[in-house]
Amino acid sequence: MGDSPVQPAANTGDPSDGQQPAATGSGGAGTGTAMAPAARCPAVAGTIIAIKVSFELDTLDGLRKVMFGLEKDMKGTDPIWTIHFQLQERAKTADSFTNIVTLDVMVDDQALHPAAYAAAKNGLTTTQAGHALGPAAEDAKGTQTGDVDTDTANQTIAATLAK
Repeated sequence: MGDSPVQPAANTGDPSDGQQPAATGSGGAGTGTAMAPAARCPAVAGTIIAIKVSFELDTLDGLRKVMFGLEKDMKGTDPIWTIHFQLQERAKTADSFTNIVTLDVMVDDQALHPAAYAAAKNGLTTTQAGHALGPAAEDAKGTQTGDVDTDTANQTIAATLAK
């Protein structure tokens, strides 16, 4: 009688761990915590209201990095997708990256919304990643040199989703 050599399972408090909060006993020796069985509830279909993901893309030579973030918010019943695009470059792999440009692009084209959702859920495809590191990065960089206007760069960045 007395102390039990078996300790109760830890409850992380995270609902995704399948455990419910432990119930504590008030009895005598040997009383500890007990795990309540997970409640079985029918699955309920829901709507994803907000999403925020970010992908870090690097060129093979290690000289260019693109942070490609997707964010979905809602305005009433209308989804609003935004691409957070950041270009960083360096001259040599031993150097630190320098931030070249950061652009927030509203995805106004409703036809691109399913592609934005797919990319947020599954990640960027190889073609999308190549476009983000290539044409989208070049046009974004061009906004700093004056070679490309911001609207054109934003369209090129948004077109990444269509690839």
